[in-house]
Amino acid sequence: MAEDSELDSTVVVTGGAGSVSEMRDEMGHYLIAVQGNKPGERIEVGPTPMGFGRDQNGEVVVNDTGVSRRHMQACVLNNTLVISDLGSTNGTYVDGAKLTEPAIVADGSIIQLGQQIYKYELRSKTDVAKSEELDRDLDKASNYVLSLLPDPIKRGPIQTDWFYMPSAALGGDAFGYYQLDDEHFVAYVVDVSGHGVGAAMHSVSVLNVLRQRALPNTDFLDPAAVLGSLNDMFQMDTHDGQYFTIWYGVYNKTTRLMRYATAGHHAGYLVPVSRTGYEEYQTKSLMIGAMPGYSYKCAEATVPPGSTLYLFSDGVFEIVTKDGVQWALSDFLPLLNEPLDDVDEPQRLFQAVKDVAQPGPFDDDFSLLVVTFE
Repeated sequence: MAEDSELDSTVVVTGGAGSVSEMRDEMGHYLIAVQGNKPGERIEVGPTPMGFGRDQNGEVVVNDTGVSRRHMQACVLNNTLVISDLGSTNGTYVDGAKLTEPAIVADGSIIQLGQQIYKYELRSKTDVAKSEELDRDLDKASNYVLSLLPDPIKRGPIQTDWFYMPSAALGGDAFGYYQLDDEHFVAYVVDVSGHGVGAAMHSVSVLNVLRQRALPNTDFLDPAAVLGSLNDMFQMDTHDGQYFTIWYGVYNKTTRLMRYATAGHHAGYLVPVSRTGYEEYQTKSLMIGAMPGYSYKCAEATVPPGSTLYLFSDGVFEIVTKDGVQWALSDFLPLLNEPLDDVDEPQRLFQAVKDVAQPGPFDDDFSLLVVTFE
């Protein structure tokens, strides 16, 4: 390496507290996994060379058939991240360019080996510590929400399945269903505004009220009455400005009649057994918490045998594609009519969306409930 190589350059600083060298000591070099086996994993890189590959004795073990046993090396030299390819079969890429020699990596760059994609971040170690603490809180809140979701129903005249994946910031999605009495089956999906622990706990409060039917003087056979009572209980001015949207439906197994109401939420979509087209189940009304005493509307429809009802949050379709295009509901709906396969239906739809989405975690929770009526 030449004497004036950028990798060998040094910075000489004199002075007391707050000097550049001390400030640099507070900064950390991190590779964040945005796609691959461990999305969200944060790897701190230091001056000791760190090897990536399938070698089980390496510093970072990557179980990916597209990755060599000793694939890539990362280290920090003179406060600069340097990435080197170790003669891998498929190459190491930085911002889309294949490495042919060790490269200095800029903050925000994307590094790829096999199907594993990392983003380089130069961040304050104090900020990272706070972020990790927040991540732990979000993880606890996410697990709590998950514990309240009902088990799938695999047999019987009404079958359910679902897919729930919280976003990195954790939104306020929740859903549920239960047998109200011998004749009636209830299903609903809730989407609280905002992200974080506060939004998640607000959705938990709503979920518990619905699960325990803790709405006084409310006929749970009447979707409009349920939404009205929720609106009275969860006004924004008494709940830190938070509001939520909801789809709520009651199905009669004998008459096959579905009564439903929505508050600020998009429609539920009923797909016939032929997988051609769909019916929209929606009543356009204000979200819950916006206006005291608001009167909600109810509608009804007959559910043909073999039909499937899809209920989901907007995180299912509000994604950015790999080409940088913002998806809308109209981009997602054609997926509902695609033929069924051996994969569970919610998992099929999640994978179809993930295949077109840009790498990394989704910006919002992915919550999808599928109900089939035999």
